[in-house]
Amino acid sequence: MRTYFYSVFHGTRYAAWFLVAIHAFLLLALVSALYCFGIIRYIPLEHNLSQMDVYWYSQIVRDGYTYSSTGMSNAAFFPLFPYLWRATGFGALGIAVFNVSIFLVAFTLLAQNIRLFPHQTLLLLSTPVLLFMIVPYTEALFFLFASLLLIGLHRRQMLWFILGLLGCGLTRSASTIFTPGLLFMTFLWAAQPGQLWVAIRWGVTGLLTLLLSLGIVAYIQWYQTGEPWGFVLAQQHWHHVLQWPAYPWRTASGINMLWLDGAAMWLGLLSIGICCWLFVRLLQRILAQRQLPAVPSIVVFALGYCVCTFSFILLFQGYSIWNASRYTIATPFFVVLVWHVSRQPAWSFKQYAIGTLFTMVFWQMFGIYTDDFDNFNLGESLWYFGLLTIYIFSYVGWRQLPFRREITMILYVFNLVMQLHLLESFLQSFVVQ
Repeated sequence: MRTYFYSVFHGTRYAAWFLVAIHAFLLLALVSALYCFGIIRYIPLEHNLSQMDVYWYSQIVRDGYTYSSTGMSNAAFFPLFPYLWRATGFGALGIAVFNVSIFLVAFTLLAQNIRLFPHQTLLLLSTPVLLFMIVPYTEALFFLFASLLLIGLHRRQMLWFILGLLGCGLTRSASTIFTPGLLFMTFLWAAQPGQLWVAIRWGVTGLLTLLLSLGIVAYIQWYQTGEPWGFVLAQQHWHHVLQWPAYPWRTASGINMLWLDGAAMWLGLLSIGICCWLFVRLLQRILAQRQLPAVPSIVVFALGYCVCTFSFILLFQGYSIWNASRYTIATPFFVVLVWHVSRQPAWSFKQYAIGTLFTMVFWQMFGIYTDDFDNFNLGESLWYFGLLTIYIFSYVGWRQLPFRREITMILYVFNLVMQLHLLESFLQSFVVQ
């Protein structure tokens, strides 16, 4: 037994289920200790979980869909999660526990299939924004189905791919976000020697599956409200309308969530750059008529998802970037990208310096050098975003970190504390999105 534990924690043997179980135990132990000593005063209970979007989901559970052409309505939300909630008969606490279980199973499946490093598994499980897996939101169900589609792509299992796409399309407005990424993945896949018809088959199947999910949602809402496109028309009342991006970027959640949303936007912009590089590389390969290593299809799909999420937030939310981390980092697509980066050649000092300079320039989108950022002075702003930059590059350069195991554990504990802090804020009705 001692040999087994040693092999797991030192990476010579892989056991995703064991690491996930260890994480669940540590999280519960930390919650118990912090609550016992009064450091946190709120834990998830039936009466305090019904915050923000939970109101709309519970309304669908009780009364079904309604649509209003003059104000907010629950037609903006997709049916699979509230219908599953209704089928289970659980209360808010019961469905929260169910969500946690779904997430842990999904993460185990994904980690096992892509073979995450043990310490990396724990680090990703502790990501602060994963607090949304603990509340009655769609995040856990979306994580499950998105994991299935990624596993299907990775293992070339079409059934898992279809099931994942269909489930995602019924859980969230994934069809519009997935379609450009699916097309881009199909295009790059088809350019590989001998893969044209294979890529077309997967691409067409994926598009038809997304179309089917849209049709099912439209039928359900038409049957209950008389308006088949309520989930589209209702978006204007949530201020999700096409608009010019505004400056500087802000979030209604304040600095508690801005660092996570900022990291998500950083990832989105980086994904745009990588996708452009992949396209240019493809053209060079065609013109030079030489082979280059193919990027895994799950990585291309994940990049496409991040690009489309970034574009949606920028073009449909104006200056507000709230929900960016929830839509990007609290997904298996983030896990896949971190996994892929950790398997690339080590960066040089010059590359890290360029990356850090680019990142510090990027933070000007929050006005840290020329505008008053949340009443911070310049020094405070530089400290806040400097720490965020270090945090981001600890993920990017994870395999190159000196004392990697020790630093990973420090980050793990920090992430868990922040996750519990954000969860407690959610339970107290503070805006955490």
